[in-house]
Amino acid sequence: MALSKDGQHDYATRVMKAATREFEILTEPEDWSVAHQKIALARRGAGDLTAALRFIAIARDSGNADSPMQRVRLDTAHGHILLSDPATRDDGFVALDKAAARAERYGLVHQLRSIRSIMVGSSGTS
Repeated sequence: MALSKDGQHDYATRVMKAATREFEILTEPEDWSVAHQKIALARRGAGDLTAALRFIAIARDSGNADSPMQRVRLDTAHGHILLSDPATRDDGFVALDKAAARAERYGLVHQLRSIRSIMVGSSGTS
């Protein structure tokens, strides 16, 4: 989500919350789930880990990760959020290891590169 990556986390959250309402009205469960994943990452970027974990749980529990790509994206987002808290840091690396293995198994090169970047970027922090 470009807005979140640009540091506009609160605005990105508002936009994606509006999108989730529309996806619900349109009965688009996969898009609804992805929107919750994006909200989770925006909340992580804003430093609101409690909300980030709540939104990623909604995305993960929606059961709409039928494709390997979506499963890798969900697991990567979850791992990235977990890495943000020293108390769940080890769990974050475990989640990212699993996502990386799945990405490699399915030839998802871009996702694998992203996962490795997250892990390297987080390995020197406490």
